[in-house]
Amino acid sequence: MTNNGEIPGNRRRSLTTTSTDSSDSSCTLDSVTIDNDPDRFYCLDWSGGVAGQWDETTARPVDVVDLTNDAEINDGDYLTDGSFQRLLERWTLEAEPETPAPPQRHATHELCHDGIIYREGQSMELLDGTFLRITTTLEEDASKTKYLLGRRLIHTTAHKGTYIPKRPDELVWIANETADVPLDDVKRFVRIHFTNNCHVDQDCQRPPGTMLCRLKEIPEDENDVSVEYLSFHEADEGYRIEPAALREAWRGHTEPFGSACTPAPAPAPTPAVPVIVIDPSPVVIDLEAEDFKPEAPMNRQYTFGDGFCGAGGVSCGARQAGLAVKWAFDISRPAITTYGLNFKTAECEQSDVFNFLTNGYEFLKVDVSHGSPPCQTFSAAHTIACETDDANSACIFSCADIIRRCRPRVHTMEETSGLFERHRDTFYRIIQDFVEVGYSVHWKVLNCMDYGVPQSRRRLIILASGPGETLPPIPAPTHGLSGSGLHAYTTINQVIGAIPPGTSDHDVIGAEERMMRWGPRAQYDANQQARTITTGGGDNNYHPSGRRGFTNREFACLQTFPLEYRFGRHEVRKQIGNAVPPVLARALFGAVVESLWRTDEGESS
Repeated sequence: MTNNGEIPGNRRRSLTTTSTDSSDSSCTLDSVTIDNDPDRFYCLDWSGGVAGQWDETTARPVDVVDLTNDAEINDGDYLTDGSFQRLLERWTLEAEPETPAPPQRHATHELCHDGIIYREGQSMELLDGTFLRITTTLEEDASKTKYLLGRRLIHTTAHKGTYIPKRPDELVWIANETADVPLDDVKRFVRIHFTNNCHVDQDCQRPPGTMLCRLKEIPEDENDVSVEYLSFHEADEGYRIEPAALREAWRGHTEPFGSACTPAPAPAPTPAVPVIVIDPSPVVIDLEAEDFKPEAPMNRQYTFGDGFCGAGGVSCGARQAGLAVKWAFDISRPAITTYGLNFKTAECEQSDVFNFLTNGYEFLKVDVSHGSPPCQTFSAAHTIACETDDANSACIFSCADIIRRCRPRVHTMEETSGLFERHRDTFYRIIQDFVEVGYSVHWKVLNCMDYGVPQSRRRLIILASGPGETLPPIPAPTHGLSGSGLHAYTTINQVIGAIPPGTSDHDVIGAEERMMRWGPRAQYDANQQARTITTGGGDNNYHPSGRRGFTNREFACLQTFPLEYRFGRHEVRKQIGNAVPPVLARALFGAVVESLWRTDEGESS
């Protein structure tokens, strides 16, 4: 294609078909002859304007494609795959216009323009109302045009997102905005101080006319955004506070590497006969290896609290990631019964969130907390109002209350993607609540199947880190299509094919009898992913044989609960449909544990 969007050779035409007689051998640059049989003859010769050569005495009537008419393309007017490929190869041989090289620029120590010096560290307001902190000055080699590069900022009151607190004389740094700024765009010099102090009420007295920046926004795309308080190293000298001091001011004493102490493993029994070891091989630990994970000193673990725990899908994944489950609560009695069967050492209360938070701080205090308030109100599948909508809507804002009372180092939240996609104002209010408390926040809409869950399930994940903490990353996908370099997607057959006969909640006969009421369904390939599992099982979620629905155990396996996970007697399918898949939770909390580890290790060295 040329720069003006035309095909090489200025042949810019639209397709339409007209009939022609085979005796008409005229052919111009305005038409080409197309035959849909790739094996008889076909090679578009754009240089001569002729579509191949053939014996006119045996040629059948063909369609002529008029490339000058803008009429609609009809059925049959197409290029075969082979012909299209040959056409593309032909085009690639034609000379493409050379793209002019971008002007060469070089960095300078400083710039002088109209007697004014511009250098690193200066701050200024631009003509468009935004702001800049200079990190680099540039000069174009040929034209000597001067440019500035650095941190781009906007006033919090000018930010369109309602998740940014509108604080007077405060700016937010848009971290991935890196466009060069011509000197002509500068309006005036200003005073901007960058600080990592997230406790607004503890700010020192600011000189008049000074602006502060304590937040930065990193919008990767619409579905993947983070709003973070600046780190210690991003803040200006004199406006920095040590992370440990910020953490201490927020939550009191924090035990490095976790506030839970697990029992040490029992020592190996002393052999009755002395054992002689000859030439023992030395143990070598590669500290550079990516999968190296040090053992926690004194067998310490980070503690975990699970709000709106349901059947315990989040706690299951958190435990697999190495967290020590301290407490959980849910208002549902059947869910609490199931939870208690699987987490016997955790304090589990049947309670609403507001009554639970009346417990004392020493009990509530955990290193990591989670909250998944009821999300049916915000789901795309929720089309009919019900009596619990108001209560569920109120609960969605309660995670900020959990943060204020429990003061975790990291808090996580999982919700239906509909909260972000269909109720944006409500979602932004939740984020603003977190930021106002002093937490950095990262949110992303992801699909659980990218993390090994054998079902298509789009969820909203929110990660929040408290004062003095590094914001953990949302883990990258581990599963994908063939050729992606990731594990292959987990299939229905892989998880339900390994269920042994007699496993609890695996009533195959009962499932077959229930299907008899409706008659058999169409069979389908089990080497694929299930549809989203809901509290009722989900639309068209049935056994691949078509002869029955899934058993409760099969639904649990499709949600990645381990085979040994136990369920109570009531509302089992509802509990499974409401659960966060443990495999997704394990990936999420694995990243959280690793981030906390790196922080504690860095501060301990």
